[in-house]
Amino acid sequence: MSHNAVPKLNRMASAVRMVERYLPSSFYATGYTFLFNSMVKLAGTAGIRIEELSHSQSTVTLKNRRKIQNHIGGLHACSMALAAESATGILVGMNVPDSKIPLLKSMKVDFVKRCQGDIRVTAWLDDQDRLRMLEQDKGDVTVPVKVEDDAGNEPFKAEMIWAWVNKNRSKDNKTVESKE
Repeated sequence: MSHNAVPKLNRMASAVRMVERYLPSSFYATGYTFLFNSMVKLAGTAGIRIEELSHSQSTVTLKNRRKIQNHIGGLHACSMALAAESATGILVGMNVPDSKIPLLKSMKVDFVKRCQGDIRVTAWLDDQDRLRMLEQDKGDVTVPVKVEDDAGNEPFKAEMIWAWVNKNRSKDNKTVESKE
């Protein structure tokens, strides 16, 4: 995306801009987290925290708390997958126009090491993928994600494929059918 072309902010990006405008930088993570968790209730229940957020990168953390642990005291597999979905989903949500709906199309998670402690998940998008979200009516993107636990290991590898479609797609189809 060229540096001269600034896309119109969608509702999520506008809300993030408000957080950054009215809160001191030391409270950005709290503001981002409140916004996201009010939209995605399960993320709030699990304790997902949005540490960093921009149009090109997001970082979320998940603390190893008792209510989301597995039978051996580590983070439950589903809670770790939720952290990866949240990091990638909020990033896609920052970039799709309000006229489109982001949908998780595919989630592939390979658990490769035992998780030790909390996790930090970072997702990113390049300018080319962000531009496609703005210009194409529908499409999909594989959002790269990196996971790190307290020991510095990568307990799982994830591949998250997000799609976007026009919000009014079903309305448009009904309108066409009724005209025929």
